[in-house]
Formats: sequence, C-alpha cells, structure tokens
Amino acid sequence: MPRWTYHIENDSPILSVPEFVMFGSDEIRRAMPLFEHEHPGCYEFVLIERGQASWAIGDAIYETQAGDLFYSRPGEKHRGGFNVIEPCKFWWVIITAPQHEGWLRLPSEECRLIEQSLAQLPRVIPIGLHPVDSFKKLQHALTEASLLRSTKVRHALTDLLLMITQPVTGSRSVADDLLLQFDRIIARLGHEPEWRPSVDELAASAGVSASHFYRTFQEYTGEPPMTFIERQRVKMACRQLTETKDSITEISHRLGYQSSQHFATVFKRFVGVTPTGWRKSGVLSSKPFPNTDNI
Repeated sequence: MPRWTYHIENDSPILSVPEFVMFGSDEIRRAMPLFEHEHPGCYEFVLIERGQASWAIGDAIYETQAGDLFYSRPGEKHRGGFNVIEPCKFWWVIITAPQHEGWLRLPSEECRLIEQSLAQLPRVIPIGLHPVDSFKKLQHALTEASLLRSTKVRHALTDLLLMITQPVTGSRSVADDLLLQFDRIIARLGHEPEWRPSVDELAASAGVSASHFYRTFQEYTGEPPMTFIERQRVKMACRQLTETKDSITEISHRLGYQSSQHFATVFKRFVGVTPTGWRKSGVLSSKPFPNTDNI
C-alpha cells in the first residue's frame, strides 16, 4: 500500500465536516524521521496494522504493535521514538476536539461524553484490527464523487470514534495463558538480548506446537517470532548507539552478534542505514536524518 493522504490544506475541505483535518495511510519499508510536532486544537489517532512503532511524549516512550492505537491530545508535542518511525503499516486521522456546538452534528451531551471518554483513555489502546475497515470506508468516502460524500465521511469518523472510546474487549483471540508466555519471552529479550531461541524452543516452553506458536505470536505482535526478536535486538542497538560511546563492535558482541559485519547487515535491513550512519545522523538532535533512498 503506497502512502496516501488527504489534507484540507492541499485538497479541498469536506463540506459540512469542518472537524476533519487530515487522513492518511502508509506502509514504511525503511525507518523514517518523525521529529517533534503538534496539532493545535486537534486529536491525532494512529492505528498500527502491521509491524511495530514507538512514540515519545516528553521523556515517555510508548511501544505499539499490530492492533494498537496511539493518540495525541490537542496541542500535545509528540514524535517518533528516537525521532524515527520504524518500518510498519499504519493509518492515521486528525480531527478537531469536540469542543464546539454541533461537532460532527452530534448533540451537545454526546460531544461531552466523547470528550470525557478521550480524556480517560490510556495512551496506547489494544483495539485490534477492526478499525481498519472504518479507515478504509473513510478513504473511500474521501475519494468518491457522491452527493452524500460529507455524510459518509462524518459517519466513518463517528464509527472510528465509537471504536476508540468504546473498544471491544478481548479483540485478540490468543488465550490468556499464552499471552503471559509471550510477555515473559519479550521481557526476557529485554534482559538477555543475546538470547537466540528457535521457534521450536519457544513453542516447547509455552507448551504448544510450533505452528500454533508461530501463528498466535504473529497475531499478537504483528510479526513472525524471529523477525520480532531481531527487531527488538536492533531497537536496543539504536538506543546504545545514541546513548553510549561504546564502539559498534562492543555493541554487536553485547547483543549476541557473531561479528560487527553481520550486525551491520541486520541493522541496515531493519533501519535503512548502517550503525555508523545512524550514530552520525544525530537522531536525538535537530539534525536532518540522512537520505536513505539510495542505500
């Protein structure tokens, strides 16, 4: 899915839906810069359909995976984790806050309830992939020539807001005991980045077949087990490259890579630049991210 956006500053505003500001979808193949920004008077909602992404608000880092929704409040400064958004597939929409009379043509009491619900939501909502259909309906409504275009856009936005503020519990079909095993595996990776288990070993430790483990782990994280594990290791490398002055060889050995050359190959496959390029790019500063198109 190529990048697709609709912005009222570049495209035409949606008549009778002044609450709508911007909508988009993207499938990022390589890490891209996402520096601190804000949307005055607007909420931004981002749904991860595939892969993972991290977000930062102040010093807090929020990790999201397939089926997770992250949102920022009006005027709230936010950015990608380490000023970068990782390879993933996602949808986003920006709308004004429900603070005026007739917002989305809803009664004042309903607008107030939505505003209260948004204020009480956790920063990351494990909402599942059901909202993807509503995002697609919104995209279709924005592109079609219909006398009811505004009505369809308004309906899609209302549908999304109801899913966000009234999420269906238990949207993931993975058993609770297996979810606990997944969380333990992920936690162990954080403490032992050099750990390199096979799918068979992980499945045996969880007490399920390899095929069932593979399928449910991918459903839970949005990625196959080995891809997820390698990405976690690379994310640790990103932190160590930016937060320490340790050599690339020291970091690669600490993370369990047999050689710095192998580490560099894996790192570039996930991030789009080499470890040296990442460290030189100054991703924690205001320096522009290096152009990776030709790498």
